[in-house]
Formats: sequence, C-alpha cells, structure tokens
Amino acid sequence: MITNSYATLQEYIDYVTARGQSATSYANDDGVILSLLDKASRHLESQTGRVFYPFVQTRYYDVPAGRELMVNADLLEVISASNGDGASIPSTEYYLVPRNTSPAYGVKITDVSAYYWTTNSQGSFENAVTITGIWGYHDNYLREAWKLATTTAEALDASETEIDVADANSLAVGQILKVDSELLYVTSIESGRVKVSRGVNGSTAATHLTGVNVYYWRYMPGAVEAVLETAMAAYHRRFGKSLSNTETITAAGVIVSPRDIPYSAASFISVHRVRL
Repeated sequence: MITNSYATLQEYIDYVTARGQSATSYANDDGVILSLLDKASRHLESQTGRVFYPFVQTRYYDVPAGRELMVNADLLEVISASNGDGASIPSTEYYLVPRNTSPAYGVKITDVSAYYWTTNSQGSFENAVTITGIWGYHDNYLREAWKLATTTAEALDASETEIDVADANSLAVGQILKVDSELLYVTSIESGRVKVSRGVNGSTAATHLTGVNVYYWRYMPGAVEAVLETAMAAYHRRFGKSLSNTETITAAGVIVSPRDIPYSAASFISVHRVRL
C-alpha cells in the first residue's frame, strides 16, 4: 500500500484525460502509475528537505534562555507541550511563532504567563522540553489544510478498521483523515463504510465518540501539480515520448533532449527548498 502520495490514482486519471473524453483506467498500468506518483512525491521531499503531509511526533529541546522555544522543523499544530519537570503547559499559555502564518518555527510562552520553560528533575537543560505536535509543511494550515468532510456515525474503539460516517461523498481512497488527534488512511469505501488504516504517520489509534468531526488533508495545490506533472512525464518516457524538451545548440545542429523534471515541479522545489 502506497501512502502519503501527493496525488491519488483518480486525480492522475482525471488530470491526463482530455476535455470531452471519458476517463479510463487500465489495471495493468494502475500499479505503475501509483509507483510513479509515490516516487514523484518522495523526489519532491528529497529536493526540498521538507514533507508536505502531516505526521505526529514528539521532539525534545533544550531549555531556551527566554520564553520563546525555537523548533528545528516545520510545526503545524501543538498537541501537547511538557516542561522539564514533567508538567504539562496549558495551550492557553503559549502560541506559535509566527502567529498568523504557517508553518511555525517556534513556541512562545506568553509574557503574562506564570509558566516558563524549566529544567528536568536533575537540573539539566538538555532535552528537558518536549513538544508533541503535527509536523509537516503547509503554507495555509489554519484555513486550507484540513477540510471538514463528515462526522462519525458510531463510536470507535482503538482497533476498528471500518468506520461508519454520516456522509462519505467527500472522502476518497488515498486520503489522510484526522479524527481528534489521530491520523487515518483511507484504503477503500463501500456503501458509506470507510475502511482505514489506524494511527498512521506517527499518531496513535484511540477511541472516538459518535458525532466527532472527520477532516481530510488537502495537499498544497502546487505540490499536487508538481507530482502529477512529474509522474505523467515519467510515464510517457516509458514509451519514448517526451512532454517537455530542452534544446541544445551544438556544432552538429539542434539536439532535443527530454527534461527530467517539468518546469512546474522545478519551480515548486526552488520556492520551497529549505534554506540553511
């Protein structure tokens, strides 16, 4: 099973289908296309130094000198923050830096808070602060990343892999879902019942009540286009066809050679590459 691909098989089929034509899918090619979409997604990550899907992780940091804790990764949302003495810091006592854009690069305890970053029980500053959060890159996390799809139609225990939802019309195979703080992956949909992998991307499978909101992850449009274009170019190269060429003027004349990475993907990589 391929997960965290920035475009689904159905998105690829829709993307390459010309206006007025019927979308077609060939079983023999589906596996190849899925593999190309996965490879294109991983290429985007390796070239930018970032991931564009959400994952849950606990990270450890030294106690900062002031109230602002700098994190060394793209932080989208804090699930919990614990001080060096093991005490949890309430979410009302801190905010993400920068305040109005995403992703964040720091967590700051408010100036009026009675809380502050502290050492551990042995008095050590090293790795004394823990931040558990949703990490990854999205340029508009608060407004665009999670889209409300439906609600749970039954209570869930931590082991169920088929969930009843109020409406499955907004859901699709390959999507990442969020229910409370758990991330799930859609593997199939049949008659309103959604089959999922539980506790994916570092999250933990948990119990959920009836009527809890179910959100699906919306990848950044630029990442989706970059992966679709890269996968499409790679697919056509299998048959000796190039969709994007470069011209080189030599003494013998003009030589046309295929461009490995389409312009849209190269542009996205250039803009979103981590700058050290």
